[in-house]
Amino acid sequence: MHEKILVVHDSLNITALAGRMLAEWQITVTATGRDGLKALAEASDWSAVLAATRLPDMEGVTFLAEAARISDAVPLLLAPDATLAAAVHAANSGSIFRVVPQSSPVEHIKAVIRDAVCQHQLIRGEHELRARVEALTTRDALTGCRTRAWLHDHLNRELRRCVRYSHYLSVILCDLDGLKDINELFGMEAGDQVLAGFSRTAERIVRRDIDVVSRWGEDEFLLMLPETTIRGAGRLAQRIQKKFAELDLRSEDDRPIPVAASYGIAGFAPETPDRNTSLAPLLLIAGRCLAQAKSAGGNQVLCCP
Repeated sequence: MHEKILVVHDSLNITALAGRMLAEWQITVTATGRDGLKALAEASDWSAVLAATRLPDMEGVTFLAEAARISDAVPLLLAPDATLAAAVHAANSGSIFRVVPQSSPVEHIKAVIRDAVCQHQLIRGEHELRARVEALTTRDALTGCRTRAWLHDHLNRELRRCVRYSHYLSVILCDLDGLKDINELFGMEAGDQVLAGFSRTAERIVRRDIDVVSRWGEDEFLLMLPETTIRGAGRLAQRIQKKFAELDLRSEDDRPIPVAASYGIAGFAPETPDRNTSLAPLLLIAGRCLAQAKSAGGNQVLCCP
């Protein structure tokens, strides 16, 4: 797959130059800064952008500054020899990767673009590595859902937002019934199946990119539901309860593994603005509801307004 290079210049010589480099890269040429920005916005896989110091509609440095806001393409500035010193000064101020003299031979310009492509690959690799590290530290290894530490911070912020702007927020504290017995009867792998199965079930039912499912303890999960009343959270918990109970999980010797969970629900409501305004009392109420659900025999959904 060819790396994509954007050349922004209104000179026909640059267009001809681009044609000579097509075998190595996918070159796109635009004549104006406005067209260049449009091209960058329409795709996210640009490796480098080479712009003239003066474009028909804006300065090259201005264009590259705007380009940096919408693309991670490595910026290059093509400058006339007569204004090279000023272009280097402007490039240093604007974090431009390199300034290329306009009189440079084709091979020199190609070498600069190769360096920019390598720089982009290094940056992309660093971003991917950071994403993997973040996933390892913010996702539970077994279930794939968020960790307790991650949700604790985000729930604190979300609760403060809801209190400030009078929005609803609910939490569901879930405990898998009899997980210890399952581990003893069927083995630890069966218990892992149950944990992963609950996580998958909950993730499929909650609203993607809005609600959050987290591993809260050894056999506990906590769900954060922004903009959701306690009654709405109760209905969602009942859906999870039903779908979870329907899972067909089996041990290594093909014995069915019975699964169930208990649910305690609490939340902040604008009509009672003095209740559950901080994380500790909110989780305390949810924990008490969960304890009552467990005391009632388990496999219960209990809402505590």
